[in-house]
Amino acid sequence: MLIVMRRIVGWLVLLFMFGLPIWYVAHLIRNYVKIERELHHNEAYVVHPKVTDTDKAEIGYIYELRNETEIREGRLNLVWFVVVPATNVHYSGIYDSGYTGWKKGDSIQIIHNKDDDEADYGFLVGLHEPKQGKATFVWIINSDNEMEDYDPDDR
Repeated sequence: MLIVMRRIVGWLVLLFMFGLPIWYVAHLIRNYVKIERELHHNEAYVVHPKVTDTDKAEIGYIYELRNETEIREGRLNLVWFVVVPATNVHYSGIYDSGYTGWKKGDSIQIIHNKDDDEADYGFLVGLHEPKQGKATFVWIINSDNEMEDYDPDDR
């Protein structure tokens, strides 16, 4: 009886030692595949930018970008940081759908709500070849307003 119990405990230890890491690796692979599938699905959307009476279009360029794949959480964090030199206003655009090939230094037209105090959906549209006319649907935030509200003592 004691020998049988030791074998069962031995098998349980082996199962735990090898089963848990295998399960975790499978979980990470599944999340990676999910992220890639969602990205390709969202990239397939053809985005048609629209400018309404409540929107404005400004010329700017991408001065920084963030592309973080959070495999453990199963999500992609893709953000472009845009500056409009005419007004020196900074915006961040969080990816929703459309083109994803923007790089640092790309000239773009940013279409967003005239009310800079409100975060809202908008568009990034390429101005020069080979990205001319390509568009991305993004959640746009006026980064300058966010920084005005920032108080380092609130940490």
